[in-house]
Amino acid sequence: MFTHSSFVYKNENTPFPFSVPMSKDYKVYLNGKEIPVYSCRISAYPMNRAWPGFQRPISQTELASFVNLVTNEEVEITVEPLTKTAFKKALLKPYASGINVQVNNSKITFTLAKNGTFVLELDDYHGLLYVFNNAPVPCENQESVTHYFGAGVHFPGKITLKSNESIYLEKDAYVYGCVYAENAENIRIYGNGIFDNSTEERITEHCYENYTNGNLKLYDCKDVFIKGVGFTNSSIWCINFFHCFDVFVDSINVFGQWRYNSDGIDFVNSQRVKVLNSFFHSFDDSITVKGVDRFGFENNCDMLFENCTLICDWGIAMEIGFETECQEIHDITFKNCNVLRGGNIVCDIQNGDGAKIYNVVFENITVEHEFFHTKPMNQFSNEQEYTLKDTTKISALLRVRNPRFREMYSFLSPGTGDLSKKGTKEYASACDITVKNVKIYASEEFASNFKKDCAIISIDNIFPTTEYKNIVVENVTLLGKKLEREDMNIEINGCKEDVLIVK
Repeated sequence: MFTHSSFVYKNENTPFPFSVPMSKDYKVYLNGKEIPVYSCRISAYPMNRAWPGFQRPISQTELASFVNLVTNEEVEITVEPLTKTAFKKALLKPYASGINVQVNNSKITFTLAKNGTFVLELDDYHGLLYVFNNAPVPCENQESVTHYFGAGVHFPGKITLKSNESIYLEKDAYVYGCVYAENAENIRIYGNGIFDNSTEERITEHCYENYTNGNLKLYDCKDVFIKGVGFTNSSIWCINFFHCFDVFVDSINVFGQWRYNSDGIDFVNSQRVKVLNSFFHSFDDSITVKGVDRFGFENNCDMLFENCTLICDWGIAMEIGFETECQEIHDITFKNCNVLRGGNIVCDIQNGDGAKIYNVVFENITVEHEFFHTKPMNQFSNEQEYTLKDTTKISALLRVRNPRFREMYSFLSPGTGDLSKKGTKEYASACDITVKNVKIYASEEFASNFKKDCAIISIDNIFPTTEYKNIVVENVTLLGKKLEREDMNIEINGCKEDVLIVK
């Protein structure tokens, strides 16, 4: 079985039809048949600023394209570029998928034998094409679904779920709205359709409160199941879980994100979490684990992020912190993840408050470096423009540090947490951090030009009483060659002894 999404507005009560924006950049053929190609908005370059009281300007963005496939068999995809026809290289990512790409008369053909999300870039990251090759997510019983969205374009606005309620989106459903729940149990959000949050406006700097919701925001919820759905154009953090338990997320696509603070997925003071087989293209951080004052009594623990593909435009790909208001953050695993663009850092421990962080593992990670990954830039005025278009940014492989969150963002923190032990040996620590089996993809020219910078490791401890120990980096390869300690760019500051073990 193979099919695709076609988002068609079906309201017959008005002479003014509405259409989901179509792409002008590509034609796409599925097994020889032309299918609809849609457009979404992404960041044009990595320039960010502190919330200025209004949303990021459109002038800092550009359009990308996407097709939404639903298949359970091998399919052939042919892509015909319409605007970027003089490209030199067709780059189908992740490189770890090993898919052979054929180019003939500017048409690009490849075969997809597995489900997943693939990204086509022509020469650089501008004007990319997302190919969502989703496994079918059926609805067992339509009558049992609280909010059922069939084929067409829908405008429900904010959907508030209560305990034992559900949402289902057919593959041809395009839903302008967001999902919210508080103190709810046993909630389900599933299907092959797409949620678009572009109708919500952000009015405050706060990401923690429900003044702004993003694509999905849940507080104090249990037994949450999310599968197969796409989320685009969030007004703030995209997928948010505050003090939630027993969360299962599988095969979602977070894409088309360009607004300030549009993190991919955030877990705040939560436990027993699984995020599997999902795609996150965020403007800000891609996957984060945080702790904030409101829920500072609850630890973060027992989380698995596996088989995920990440693109981070400006922030951090996989992060613990920056907010870490809780006693402990432990047993967090990132496994079998592909980082197509890592932003500033690929693997990050940023202990900004007072948590004891331990048993964090980044395992079987692939990292892609490209000359056209441009450097991030901070914006401080409306007139300032991005001036680093000809630079190359190499995402650091690992950073561990403990800057003070409350000194940098005091306006966000009312100071209700227990900060009396901040900076002591028992707090703001980082122990038993492991990064292992990392494959770095880069051209031979790139590796030759940047050498040790292909694997940057930075460890900074600003408190001499804080404990750092047993930070392990094991089996990192570049172009198939195992890197030794002397092959990496390593900087360690503020530690009483060498806390880094390279194997």
